[in-house]
Amino acid sequence: MKFRKTKRVFAMFLSCTLLLLLAACGGNAGSGSGTAAEPPPADAGADTDSAAAIEPYTFRITCGSSPSSSMVAVMTLLCELLETNSDGAFTTDFLNDNAYVEKQALDELMTNIIDIVYLGSGAASTTVSEVAYLGMPGCFRFTENAALFLDFEAKLRDELAAVYENYDIHYLGLRVPAKMAVVGTGEAVTSPAQLKGKIVRVAGTWMGKLAVSLDLATATVPVSELATALQRKTVDSCITGIEQVRSTMLGEVVDYCSILAEVDSVGALVMNGATWDALTDAQRACVDSTVEEWMQACLDISEQFYDDAVQSVIDANVEPYILTDEECAAFLATIDTVYAEIDQTVGPEGIALKEAMLAWRAENL
Repeated sequence: MKFRKTKRVFAMFLSCTLLLLLAACGGNAGSGSGTAAEPPPADAGADTDSAAAIEPYTFRITCGSSPSSSMVAVMTLLCELLETNSDGAFTTDFLNDNAYVEKQALDELMTNIIDIVYLGSGAASTTVSEVAYLGMPGCFRFTENAALFLDFEAKLRDELAAVYENYDIHYLGLRVPAKMAVVGTGEAVTSPAQLKGKIVRVAGTWMGKLAVSLDLATATVPVSELATALQRKTVDSCITGIEQVRSTMLGEVVDYCSILAEVDSVGALVMNGATWDALTDAQRACVDSTVEEWMQACLDISEQFYDDAVQSVIDANVEPYILTDEECAAFLATIDTVYAEIDQTVGPEGIALKEAMLAWRAENL
């Protein structure tokens, strides 16, 4: 018994000695023995952690417009910003087809064929009726002040998010186009009264209703035929975005170009709801910060296209006329009539959106 006890003590002595030797050598980090390895330097692996914070994702993005349009310019910029701001974790599959219409884009967004699309309020309102308030003059007075525009967007963000959420669409941000214009043949127009008795081309359901509320005779003419219609006097005047004046070369066939500080619509950048739900917190944060940067950049792009459009009119020997605030107000004098009609087609989210928009205008204009 004594021998066995001595043998057992000796074995324990050897085991303790071996453990001490292993500890002195730093142990075996992969042995699972529980021996703690030395902590790495404070900055070791920092780059790896940062790069791994945003998981890779390829966004399917689409729009339908002329390759030289501001729409393609802003959507191309969005793709670039997503890739840059994510350090390459985000890639984009961007499709632009001139024959692609926004109604088709909305359908494909809602059926998970595409991830991100820009929806003009006029086109979207055929399904998302609540955004019709943003689909006509009176929604936003154009400004080059990015802070003012971002304040406008912030005041409408919750209401827009609530509207689109009803359609399983995640609202991201707003894109503001350039100013609108009234162009035509004959005497320069500075008030709706001068358009009485003339045929006025307008685009969109609600824009048409605004023209009717002003007691104007309207006609629908495809954009591709607009210059010919004005030249042949099938229509006498046209109310449109200033960019279309340049893209359809209207300066070559009109006698005047009266420019309003109002924009004809404000559209939203939106994402498929299922796509948003599947993103990680880090991915969502990157998308949100990218869209905020994108919104500011859109103002610069719109202003550049505005300047180019005005210059195209000047080059055609047509002197643009800039309407005063009072003259702009005359074109919006009956807009409450249109809002009252929209009110009958929307739920409480739509009314809240309208009130937020009007409150911002009352405070800032």
